[in-house]
Amino acid sequence: MIRLHYILCIILFATLYADMPDSPLLAGFVNELDEKFTEIITNSGQCKLQIIYTQINRDENNNPIFETHTFRFSPREYFYPASTIKFPIAVLALEKLNSINVVNRNTPLSIFSGLKGLEGVSSDPTSNTGLPSITHYIHKLFVVSDNDAFNRLYEFLGRDQINQRLWDLGFIETRIRHRLSIALSEEQNRYSNAFRFYNQDKIIFEQLSQKAQLYLDINYDDYFIGKANIKGGNRIQEPLDFSGKNFMNLWEQHHFLQAIIFPNFLNNNSLLNLTDEDYQFLYREMSILPRESLVLAYNDYGHYSDGHGKFILYGDSKDRIPDNVRIFNKVGMAYGFVLDNAYVIDFENKVEFLLSAVVYVNHNETLNDNKYEYDELSLPFMAALGKIVYEYELSRAKKHLPVFNRFNLGYWPD
Repeated sequence: MIRLHYILCIILFATLYADMPDSPLLAGFVNELDEKFTEIITNSGQCKLQIIYTQINRDENNNPIFETHTFRFSPREYFYPASTIKFPIAVLALEKLNSINVVNRNTPLSIFSGLKGLEGVSSDPTSNTGLPSITHYIHKLFVVSDNDAFNRLYEFLGRDQINQRLWDLGFIETRIRHRLSIALSEEQNRYSNAFRFYNQDKIIFEQLSQKAQLYLDINYDDYFIGKANIKGGNRIQEPLDFSGKNFMNLWEQHHFLQAIIFPNFLNNNSLLNLTDEDYQFLYREMSILPRESLVLAYNDYGHYSDGHGKFILYGDSKDRIPDNVRIFNKVGMAYGFVLDNAYVIDFENKVEFLLSAVVYVNHNETLNDNKYEYDELSLPFMAALGKIVYEYELSRAKKHLPVFNRFNLGYWPD
């Protein structure tokens, strides 16, 4: 059941932040960045730059006190959320499992083919068991941002349940419309494949194919992007229409991360049916580095460096992240958009903060040509933004230092 007062609270937050001027603190950070980012800073509207930064102070009982700053926050300005939407889908999949008594996240499963183009699966060569499971899909989704893992969790939940659940939780501007990396029609994306879960050879739970019925309106602006796009190898001299794409504005992304990291942050957050073990599992998967994975294919440091999925602070680096720093996050990168939503901890220096950002750079203004300035500009910008906030936090006086016991998780050795 939708909690009306909770939704009104979210609407109030969105309205307030839409009307607020830029935070002088964040504006100062942006203006202090290296001159190589002048293009982004002086053309922040064209680059669709948005930043949300939350300072965290602690009281004498280690309870967090938040102070949030925004820069160019535009709740209805469209940007493609790319892989950042995988995060809420992972959370909702864990929640759904808790409503099915006979299965858990490690239960092997198979997925059956549905409509043409909706292929099934009965094995997973990257899994240590060789079999698919919700645990392994969530692991792949975070550690290497695997698109198929997202698609399978999308099918497990069903499009209606994804959207209705997020709305019920207060994320009312979000619209999840489609799978990733496979060209499917709107009608195909309404359907989800049938699932079976097994105990050895015995079927213990079966979920039939579903068809979404909810109407997903277009609740955002500026969804025509670029001047040209490539389709089927042909250049089409018109902007790419994103009106049928996924959307989750930056405030709701930031807010969702904050709610998972600090489960008591939101009133009535008991609406999320997650156990303490679920939260610990999520924290580990959100922060694990590819070299710490037990999946050998992800241990190739040349392909999956520490910064592979940690754009804030390390997106432009091949260096190892120091052991005292952990980043709990989900990144996204597609169509020229680069995003990150991160909770950063430095155990040694007692630093913590939340930082979310999106930037769009596409010099030739052509979509789907795979020619975007990720390495040259976007990723270095995200890293530099993270570093300037981190340096500020290192110097910021705190009356009570944080205690991070909840985040001493124990990671697999190298």
